[in-house]
Amino acid sequence: MNKSNVVKKENILRIYVDGASRNNPGHSACAFIFLKNGDSTPITSYVEYIGKATNNIAEYEAIIRALENAVKYTRWDVIIYSDSELVVNQLNGVYRVKKEHLRKKLERIYSLITFFESVSFQHVPRYNKFIAKCDSLCNKKLDEMEGKN
Repeated sequence: MNKSNVVKKENILRIYVDGASRNNPGHSACAFIFLKNGDSTPITSYVEYIGKATNNIAEYEAIIRALENAVKYTRWDVIIYSDSELVVNQLNGVYRVKKEHLRKKLERIYSLITFFESVSFQHVPRYNKFIAKCDSLCNKKLDEMEGKN
């Protein structure tokens, strides 16, 4: 990691996440992109094949992976953007989490946010350019994995 990529206290680490699942449940991937404040050039991006999962699990895994990596860049303010209205509303306490496997993901996220001064979750439309880029990363990874089968 380049020291110039560290997000200082006066800045905000903006994280865009997406998860994708083919056949829901099916082969799944998750991705994230980190940006500092209003910068349009990403600090870093990441994509991972996560095996068979639902789309909701893939979305949660994207947030988990993002927060696990974010501690390398900041301990201050983080905003996570997702196009999953369900996941954002569950994380913000607007919707209840009824399924135990999702509750465990939620608990993992809540444990990770303790490493930061503040973390907020915001819903953004699917056509947001950084969400679209995360979606593209996921789909390329899934295409790659299908090519191996």
